[in-house]
Amino acid sequence: MSDEDKVTGKDVSDRSNIAARGKAGRTDYSEWSKKTSDLIASLESEEETEKTRANESLGLDGRHARSETEAAERAKAKEMTRAKKALDTYKERESGILEVLENVLPEEKNKNDDASKIRYVTRKDLRPGKRVLSVSNTCGPGTIVLTNDLSLLECKVATNAGHVPGVIPTNTPSTNPNDVNKITSNHNKGERAIHGIIKLNLHKLKDVTVIVRCRIITSTLDISHCENLTVKIEKEATIATIQADLCDKLHVEFRDAPSGKNIPRIHDGATTTFWGADKDDRIYHAGVKNMSIQIFRDGYMESETTADYIKDGAVAIGNTTAEEVQFVTSVVEDNLLTERVLRPGASTGTTVSGAMSGDDLSAGVGDNAGGAARPMTEREMKEIRNQREAAKAHMEQNSGIRILDKDGNEVKKKEKIHDSSEIVEEVYASMPNLDIDAIVKDCEAQKAKGNESFKGGEYAQAILLYTIALDRAAELPDANASKSSAYEKSLTQPFFARHIVLSNRSASFLKLGHHEKALEDAIKAERLDPTYVKGIFRKGLALHAMGRYDEAITALAAALKIEPKNKQIKQALQFAEIRFQQLMQKRMNG
Repeated sequence: MSDEDKVTGKDVSDRSNIAARGKAGRTDYSEWSKKTSDLIASLESEEETEKTRANESLGLDGRHARSETEAAERAKAKEMTRAKKALDTYKERESGILEVLENVLPEEKNKNDDASKIRYVTRKDLRPGKRVLSVSNTCGPGTIVLTNDLSLLECKVATNAGHVPGVIPTNTPSTNPNDVNKITSNHNKGERAIHGIIKLNLHKLKDVTVIVRCRIITSTLDISHCENLTVKIEKEATIATIQADLCDKLHVEFRDAPSGKNIPRIHDGATTTFWGADKDDRIYHAGVKNMSIQIFRDGYMESETTADYIKDGAVAIGNTTAEEVQFVTSVVEDNLLTERVLRPGASTGTTVSGAMSGDDLSAGVGDNAGGAARPMTEREMKEIRNQREAAKAHMEQNSGIRILDKDGNEVKKKEKIHDSSEIVEEVYASMPNLDIDAIVKDCEAQKAKGNESFKGGEYAQAILLYTIALDRAAELPDANASKSSAYEKSLTQPFFARHIVLSNRSASFLKLGHHEKALEDAIKAERLDPTYVKGIFRKGLALHAMGRYDEAITALAAALKIEPKNKQIKQALQFAEIRFQQLMQKRMNG
């Protein structure tokens, strides 16, 4: 072998390096892959920068609302965030002052001592700084007495707090020196003392009698998940409002109990206004069976009634179960009356007097016009409408303005003639416009809360809020309307855009991986409005996630037809087509 034919190790190494560098007709794939990745990244960065600049110049960068509707939605979301923060703060402060008493009654009864199953709760049973009392997880038979000694518990509040129910004391367990037997009358400047427990909760009690003799600052009693419970509210107690949920065999007695608006007589402290005399003295109940309520005065029963959510006509509406339908029992014309709550007052803008917030007449209607909101009944809503109409008629009658013709004769007002479309709408709706507006307000409020939860990544909470909105919308008269000619003429658009909420809930389900439910909502949204592109798009996404690529392609193509320039839809359609081709290839190969 000649020297020219000899191949050394160095020569092999050199040739390998040449091949790695792509010489002699060979391709360096790793280098090209790197260059391609860098180029794509550079292009994407430039495109994103250009898009950001364009959005800023057009005001689409998210810092400014693009329409009045979006501005209103942002304002609602901001208000909801503020309210949620305030509620979280309240809950945190309340948890710091909560005392939970469990298994209050002794387990075994002494046969020789009939009083062994009576438990007296006093200040000594509460730890320092605890002002919210919860009695729970106790089985009888037996009696629990919340003694008047609890009324001596002291809370300090700012002097400018006023007489506001629900005031949370500034004291916490770490800053409360005046507790149990250490009550003093020397208070800091700018503070005043109020006495009693802030709130009372009864939870999971069975075969128990609870006697309330103490002052409750918020005048509120919550009862839940109790069975065969008797609650006796005596003259020393201050309970105006009771909320009872999911109970069976609940018996409530008011024994010379004062009203929430009672002002004790100065010289002897006697009760001047008894429970039921004020319209805010109420018992709210949901999912409660076999409940009885009695009012006693001087040992004699004045009024009595029974309530049962099934017998009172509670039925499931949408995703709302029959147990969630709320009723209220109060004294109406000296008799106890149970009525169904139409809707929460806070979400509809109704005040304690029933006046609508923002109404010019609200300032002159009822005793507490413009005050805090509370749930309303159909009877109260009718009363408010009558008051509004009477006030309006009175203003017109006493305005002193007359219209005269050129001869000095008074011109009589012509009666307003309603056109046929207004009449058709009223007949079709079978519900006053005032009630419809209130329900729509509630739906919009729940939708705004859902949107805020979705933006915060709380998808389960968003689903719950969207569901509440849809359930409320189910009460609207157009919920089950067919697209008849009468309907088309009377309603140019639905009272509430259900398709948007369904589409939003579909998006939430997609985020949580519930693809079947997401598809179901998207189909409903498309059925309500076939032109709503987001509903069709989310239908396509749900089908894609379920592996039904051919159907996903059809849905996404329909969405792209509505918005041909939507890059997001284009990209989703391309992915679906690729997946479909891969699936077909896989099937062909075996």
